[in-house]
Order: sequence, then structure tokens, then C-alpha cells
Amino acid sequence: MNRKLLRNIVGGAALVALLMMLAYQAPAVIAWAQDAAGKAPAAQPAPKQDSPDSTEEPAPYTITSNVRLVTTPVTVFDHSGNFVYDLEKDEFKIYDNGELQDVKQFDSEMRRLSLVIVVETNDTTQPFLESVHPLGSLFSDAVMGPQGEVAVLTYSDHVDKVLDFTSNGDKLDTVLRGLHGRGGGMHLDDALAMALSMLDHRPKEDRKVAIIFSDGYNLGSQMKRSEIVQRAMNSNITLYGLGFSPVRGLWEKPAKDPAPDLVAESVGRPMGPNQAPTPTNQVATWDTADIPIMSILLGLGEEAKKPLFKSSLQYFSRYSGGTYFQKWGKDTVQEALNHIATEIHSQYELAYSPSNATQVGFHKIEVDVRRPGTKVRARAGWFYQGEPARGVKVK
Repeated sequence: MNRKLLRNIVGGAALVALLMMLAYQAPAVIAWAQDAAGKAPAAQPAPKQDSPDSTEEPAPYTITSNVRLVTTPVTVFDHSGNFVYDLEKDEFKIYDNGELQDVKQFDSEMRRLSLVIVVETNDTTQPFLESVHPLGSLFSDAVMGPQGEVAVLTYSDHVDKVLDFTSNGDKLDTVLRGLHGRGGGMHLDDALAMALSMLDHRPKEDRKVAIIFSDGYNLGSQMKRSEIVQRAMNSNITLYGLGFSPVRGLWEKPAKDPAPDLVAESVGRPMGPNQAPTPTNQVATWDTADIPIMSILLGLGEEAKKPLFKSSLQYFSRYSGGTYFQKWGKDTVQEALNHIATEIHSQYELAYSPSNATQVGFHKIEVDVRRPGTKVRARAGWFYQGEPARGVKVK
């Protein structure tokens, strides 16, 4: 066999082998081609995201919560105890934890009032309710103003909303005249918590006030007193107390204004390790042994010596910037309510953006007026809880 013939045979065999191999692989090649044709081009891999366990420093957290603007009503008296009406913005200085702040807003005009009236209606207070029955017209004419709205809560063994917000004076008069005592409950703190919740849902621009008729005792409530104080201050809700005095029913002069600095008085006790001296922590320290108010009243001089001066209404009202009266009888109640009405309508309102907003804990508010001989009352302060955890919605 010559060399040429041998080369042709080998070449033919190789060609046959190649064709057989291609035929064997053809289904896989076709399937691959069809699969590739049916798919979009592969996407570029996404940039690598930092995992929660990444050691890289996270971006700074932006504070956008409840410290944008702090507002406080301010009541100013002269040396005789009369309200001062003619002050200008530049006569006020406001301090937050001792740091001078820039007053962003100043208002001496009365805004629309949202008011909740809270009345204790149990067997003990029944004899005193007859003095509350005729107050509807006084609330409508002196307190509410032309655009104000009022709601009424009663409490004993439980809390009842007997009148939702209304500007109708006749409805208010009917509800107050129909109040009567039932049961023996004293759920004061739960009633205040409901009042604060109702006021929280009112228009932001409203002036928000609660006026409480009560003997000041609380028994069986679910809410904690410290939570009520904190909520009232952070929501800029002012509480006023008119105290039933079931045991004596005597005149007790309200504390002289300006109100004693209950914050400074109450936070002087030693706190636990790594614990800031805030009113919240202070409550946990002194609210024991059935004397929840007496420790705070030790800073009130002569008033602390009065044997029955143990009303939590004073505690609530003073922290929120209001005041407290304990005197009873038809005429004296109306006189106290007239005083509260005049005060509400004579107040100034100051607002500032805290320069120290991220300081965790209680922020004490102090207001000074340059005019000689004046005295000032404002709410005690506000609370900042600290930055929320990641993924937690800020309210």
C-alpha cells in the first residue's frame, strides 16, 4: 500500500471520528445555546453591603425625634401676685440644663384651648360634687374662649369619658350637673393617663390643659406616676388641680408663686450606680412606704408641715407648669377656677431648639425675666430618652 493511500485512509477515519463526536455532543450544545438565548445578560454583582456584624463604623444617626422644638407656657407675676401682661420677647431668657437658649418663638396671644376636665366621682367625693354642678357656664365663659373645646372624664373604680371634645356649652352644663358619686375606687393616675392621651391627639397648635377635681389619692391604677409626669412635660400639657378635702374641707392657700423648684428639691437624693438623677429615677427611689408625696414636699417649707398636705395633684401640677388649690365650698371653687382661667389667658409661650438636645435624661427648664420685681413659673422640663435602636421608628 503506497503512502498516499495510507494518508487518505487515516484522514478519512479522523474525519469520521470527528463527525461522530460532534453528533454525540450536539444535543448538549443545542440545549446550551437555547438556554443562553432565553436569558438576559447576567447582571453585574451588587455592591457588597455591610453586614450587621461588619467592623466598619456605621454612619452617624440623625436625631429627628421629639427635640425639634421645646415649648413651655410661662406665667409672670409682679411683687403683689398680679399677672404681668406687657412683656416683650427680649425681656425673657430661657435655660436648658443651665445653658442659655435662643428663643425661636414668642407668643403672648391666647391660642385655641383644648381642655379635659377630670372629676373624681366616688362615694367619698359625692358631698362635694354639688359645687361642681353649676360650673358649666364658668368654664364656657371664662376658661374656654370663643373657639375652645372641652371634654369630661370621671373616675372611681374605672375611668369614663362622659363628654367628648365639644364647644357646646349646653352639653357641658348638662354633663356637669349630672355628675354623681358611685363606688369607692380612686383610679386617679389612670384618669390622668387617659386625659393626656386625648390631648395628645388634639391639633398640635392648640393650647392643652387638664383641670382635675380630686382628693389627690390614687389606688389601683395601672399607670405609673413617673410616666404621667414625663408624658405631660414632653407633650407641653399643663395640669391644674382643685383638691377635694373630704376630711377637713378647709381653705389651704395655694403655694406662693413662683412654684418651688421641685425638680431641684427632689433629685438631691443619692441615685444608684450609673443612674442619672431624673424625676423618673427619683420616683423609683422615694415612692415607697405609702408616702409618695411627702419627700418631694420637704422643699416646701411651711406647707410641708401641714399634716394632710399629701396630694399628688400638687406633684403633677407643679412639674407641668400649673398650680394646685385645696379649698372647697361653692364660692371658693369658683374663685379658684376664675384664677386658673385668668392665668391661662395671661400666659406667654416660649419655644426653643435645644442646643444640648442629645443629652440623655431630664432637661431642666429655667426662665428669667429682666423686669425687676417679677416672679416666673414655667414647666419643670422635658425628657430625652436617647437615640432609638436601628429599625425602631421614632415617635
